[in-house]
Amino acid sequence: MFRSRLAAAAAVTTMAAGAVVGIAPLAMAAPAAVSACVADLQSAQTSNNAAIAADQANNPAAARTHNVSTATYLVAAIGDCQGQPQVVGTNVLAATATNATALVYNLLGASSAALGSEQATASALTQALANAS
Repeated sequence: MFRSRLAAAAAVTTMAAGAVVGIAPLAMAAPAAVSACVADLQSAQTSNNAAIAADQANNPAAARTHNVSTATYLVAAIGDCQGQPQVVGTNVLAATATNATALVYNLLGASSAALGSEQATASALTQALANAS
């Protein structure tokens, strides 16, 4: 009888230790949540970087597609970044304006002119991300 109780206690201890070991990595691996504002800005930055690469390759059609994608993320950021410091909103609006300019240049097939506007967009996005939370 003593052996069965000892075995049961050992089994319970083993299961408890296994549960702690199994749960602890889950608790430690949980990533920090990114705000919708930051997610929008990061997506806009990724899309704008693709537009820059397309314009550097003298491909205004591909750059135009990325400009439209960037504009979509920036429109979402305008709403999602409400309540952020004013500098975030200012930079989102600046990025929106320069991205629109790049889109017009790409519609005209002027990759080199669009590139300057996309670089200005990148700068505004970097500043917005530096201040967003």
